[in-house]
Amino acid sequence: MSPRATILLTFAAFGAVVGSHVGSMPLLVEASGVTPFVFGIAGGVGMLANIMAMGLGGRINRFADHRQVLLVALPLLIAGLLFGLLVNSVAAFILSFVILSALLGVTDLFMNAEGSVIEHELRRPVFSAFHGAASLGIALFAIIGSIISVNFAPWVCAIMAAVPVGAAWLAVWTSIPSRGLGQIRTAAEHVVLPRRILTFVGLAAGFNVACEGAAILWAGQLLASIAPELAAISGLGLAFYGICGGIMRLVGDGLRAHVGDVRVMVPSLCVAIAGLVTLGLAPGFWPSVAAFAAVGFGLAITFPCLFALAGKLAPGNRAAAMGYVAAIGGAPRVILPWILGWLAAQYSLSAVFAACAIVAATALIVIVMTFAEAERHAPAK
Repeated sequence: MSPRATILLTFAAFGAVVGSHVGSMPLLVEASGVTPFVFGIAGGVGMLANIMAMGLGGRINRFADHRQVLLVALPLLIAGLLFGLLVNSVAAFILSFVILSALLGVTDLFMNAEGSVIEHELRRPVFSAFHGAASLGIALFAIIGSIISVNFAPWVCAIMAAVPVGAAWLAVWTSIPSRGLGQIRTAAEHVVLPRRILTFVGLAAGFNVACEGAAILWAGQLLASIAPELAAISGLGLAFYGICGGIMRLVGDGLRAHVGDVRVMVPSLCVAIAGLVTLGLAPGFWPSVAAFAAVGFGLAITFPCLFALAGKLAPGNRAAAMGYVAAIGGAPRVILPWILGWLAAQYSLSAVFAACAIVAATALIVIVMTFAEAERHAPAK
């Protein structure tokens, strides 16, 4: 298997873990006695753990290369998922969020860093396709997770997710080359990160990921509240979100090559904002499923474009640049789940998505500013 195919599989396995967890979320929330406000707290604490783990990427990269980190992180992901699917108390629920979010953060950072290297080596856009594989993995395992958790038990989903994760581990072991730790340390010591433009990238990514996280975490609960009799298929919202996002990401590299990143992102984000506004109006089960599809389509291309830009801005130490972007984008990613949990408790689940529409509109403004600044930055060209 080529390195490109290996990272594609790794992204898909990552999506399988996320999809299995969130597809089982309504049942886990009920079994653990978690209220919407507590769920918001768990999301905020978990996001903080995710950001801290990603922010440490540059330091981790001084002692282990991309291949070594992935070989350790992938088995731990399954262990963290299994724990998260066995919780039956509020404390265990929050702890599982922290552990799994941290493991997802490390895996996310280093598979993105390796993906950025591969795109650079191939000299053509391929980064969006990696994220497309993750989206499709989330979609498939979200609907599987909701069905299996209701009809059997949530922990069964961990066994299924272990199949693609195990395949990804084997592919990384056999196909991803070691980059040479000595070279990484030497390069990292001499790289000066362009922090000004990376700060813009981080803010834009933070707003976008905050909306993605909200759509992923709250989709099942919104649909289950709209139509309790359809709880077994409440994963459909996330499934359509992931399918449409995955398709957009799979074709996104061709669009990036032909029209440029900004001309792809701006209209896409407008579609996402329209979808979030629709969810804020809570029109019903099937219209909400369609709105989640629009949100998935609209948000899909932004994060790959921003992370590809971050890697391009600091080719000598991509993990450090991406870790910095993740740290800067941490504020909206940590604060928003708390706000959304409060809105859900005080008003309704639909208020969660009305707030996300405002956040997505803010992300659109920051992204335009980000790429305008990048045009004046020589390494970004």
